[in-house]
Amino acid sequence: MEVIKQKLTELERIVKEHPLKIPLEVAAEFLGIGREGLMAALMRGNVPFGFAYQKQDGGYRVPVIPSVTFYLWYCNTTGQEVMSADIEYRRHPV
Repeated sequence: MEVIKQKLTELERIVKEHPLKIPLEVAAEFLGIGREGLMAALMRGNVPFGFAYQKQDGGYRVPVIPSVTFYLWYCNTTGQEVMSADIEYRRHPV
């Protein structure tokens, strides 16, 4: 269970540092995969938490990993569940 707590703490830190979009390098490191592998998956549309596009023919590739989408995907939850849990915690803090 400690590993899970550590990963969730790390994820929260990442989202706080990058509230809109998570940089490709940061997401790849968090997931324990290579930067190029994650970029390829984003370009092909193989991951549900982001996408990538090419600026122009032969131009550079731009990854887009929205922070909220990545967080919800990793936690396997919805925004409504997160908000409900936060509201419940405020009512009854541990």
